[in-house]
Amino acid sequence: MADFKTHLLVAAAGSGLAATALVMSGPFSHQAVMGYFTLGVIGGLLPDIDSPTSIPIRIAFATLSVVAGFLVAFTFGKHYSLLELLILWAGCFLIIRYGLLNLFTRLTTHRGLIHSIPAGIGFGLATTALVFHGFRSSAIDAWLCGLFVTLGFIVHLLLDEWYSVNLYGKKLLKKSFGTAFCLGSLKQPLGTVALYLTVSGLLLCCPSPRPVAALMADRTQSAVTQRLWPGAAWFQGFLRRVTPASLTSR
Repeated sequence: MADFKTHLLVAAAGSGLAATALVMSGPFSHQAVMGYFTLGVIGGLLPDIDSPTSIPIRIAFATLSVVAGFLVAFTFGKHYSLLELLILWAGCFLIIRYGLLNLFTRLTTHRGLIHSIPAGIGFGLATTALVFHGFRSSAIDAWLCGLFVTLGFIVHLLLDEWYSVNLYGKKLLKKSFGTAFCLGSLKQPLGTVALYLTVSGLLLCCPSPRPVAALMADRTQSAVTQRLWPGAAWFQGFLRRVTPASLTSR
């Protein structure tokens, strides 16, 4: 199984290639593309949140506990004193950071249902629904956010499967082969059914994917195909673009 640094690097590379394709297509702002890229990297770390010793789960729950504590303090800020708000913040932090984290690690097993293809799709759909309904973004922006999360997630699963291939040993495949890039678990039939029902429910909460599908098919594919190879000259106008305007005006 690949380590944290390898997953981070490969997730960044995969998300970077997809983000570059969006930049080349034209209609997406650089700020939005950077957001998609970040979500892709996060998606590449999500499969390991079911490991109690993994770095992603510690970062995720630490961040969630701090943010949730401040949200509680902001909500009751007009009604209580500073000391009371500090107690509420500390209580929320401890419940999430230690209570909820311990409960989560007990209910999940590493390379369980979270470490599967439908879980990756579910995380992507949850992101799409959250961005669309929670942040009032467009359907195209919401779907791209979700797609990048799922893309990073799938890259993580494929990388784990690649590390399950033993190229230098007597046995070509390790025992872990097939446990990462999977559609569920026969050992957990109820959990697998619940996972698929959750994915179906999340899909109903998302906007129609037709706008983003039409946009990707119409613009992104054609733009990337047309600009796959350079024109008559390589790096045409590169020096002019990287040279400060104050120097070129002299």
